[in-house]
Amino acid sequence: MRKLSILCILLTVFLTGCKNLHHQDSESIKVYESFIDAVVSNKGIESKIIPFEYKMNVFKQKDDYKYEIELYNPQVAMYDIQAIAVDQNMDSNTNVYPCIGILGDDANSQYNMIPYQARGEKGFVKMIILDAISPKKQFTVNVMVTWKDSTLQNQSRVFFNCNYVQEKGDTAIGEKTTSDAGKANVD
Repeated sequence: MRKLSILCILLTVFLTGCKNLHHQDSESIKVYESFIDAVVSNKGIESKIIPFEYKMNVFKQKDDYKYEIELYNPQVAMYDIQAIAVDQNMDSNTNVYPCIGILGDDANSQYNMIPYQARGEKGFVKMIILDAISPKKQFTVNVMVTWKDSTLQNQSRVFFNCNYVQEKGDTAIGEKTTSDAGKANVD
């Protein structure tokens, strides 16, 4: 009898845990989809004030292009950062857009950037990188970044775009730098 009651308790705890994990996953998927909707609705309009620098590096591989969008050098304290990079030429039903702080374990992690400070073990990072692969030799990536201020009460968000076009006749494999970079603007 005692073993049966222990088994029932363990089974209840296990099933409750699975239900909570499923709930967290469905919530993070809803947040992910809402970020995609916000980027698409924004229609590529760039924010005038972006309190960090960014750049895109593209690495030509054999048949595709790997890109990395770096966010760095914040001019304001940015807590609980969430970001997504959407290539609208890629089908959102078959591709997962690069994001941070939104899906899976990232949804339970906190990413923070503070000017002139970095302590990775405490969640204060120097830079955030969003990376993915594009099969096209010309593409535009629309990026949205959200964060909270130091009180964790006020949320801000910015939009910007990164473009890449393979130069005519360039067949070399390797890193390609783009001129699409943004300086911090906090006027």
